[in-house]
Amino acid sequence: MKIKLLLKFFIIFFLAATKVDAKESLRYNLAASESWYPYYIPDEKEPGILGELIPLILKKADIHGIELRFPPKRTVYAMENGLLDFDVVSPVWFAGGNAGEQFIFSKSLIGIEEFYASLAGINLGPMVYKEEVGTILGYYYFDDNTFTRIDFASEKELVMALQKRRVDRVLIGDLPAKYWADKLNVSIRLDQLHTRGELKIRLNKSKAHLLPVINKAITELQQTGKIEKIVSKYTVKQS
Repeated sequence: MKIKLLLKFFIIFFLAATKVDAKESLRYNLAASESWYPYYIPDEKEPGILGELIPLILKKADIHGIELRFPPKRTVYAMENGLLDFDVVSPVWFAGGNAGEQFIFSKSLIGIEEFYASLAGINLGPMVYKEEVGTILGYYYFDDNTFTRIDFASEKELVMALQKRRVDRVLIGDLPAKYWADKLNVSIRLDQLHTRGELKIRLNKSKAHLLPVINKAITELQQTGKIEKIVSKYTVKQS
């Protein structure tokens, strides 16, 4: 009797362990910079748009997510060398919209815009070839051969660089620019649109078999209005 019970327990334990092991998992990074408000916020209660949305997508797709936090430059290395399975980027950040042969994109999550920005009240002439522009270390800029990058650690530091006149122009998203300008009491002017696109999951092709369930999860969250609700939660604070 004891042997039968032990055998039964072993079979149940083995099946349970197999089920856990069989569940797909993906390693990902959302951090970009620690100041990428409202897309990512280092706060457990309010982690930002992507901080809330990505775990929801993975849960709906029945995928175990493993979040790893790297700075932007380290994230680039980790993605290119298979240490991460996905991140979230916009195809327009890459020349020709091509992020590389080893990656594929999901359905669109949300829109995103990036601008050349400067201090309000300072009149600047048109951009000139190889002009110095404040950028973020490790970020992709499809046309960075046309200007001279002056790299800073985060969106917050870009706004501070304008404030301290370390650079006259920066490349920054509209929502992070408005947020940090308000926080730091700096008047910023969004001078010229640089890119307008959609944020998407950039998935390593070795995990391509998971793309259909990921896209299905995104579609369901869009149709139920959940994505719009999350975006509104953070962007309403900007108005």
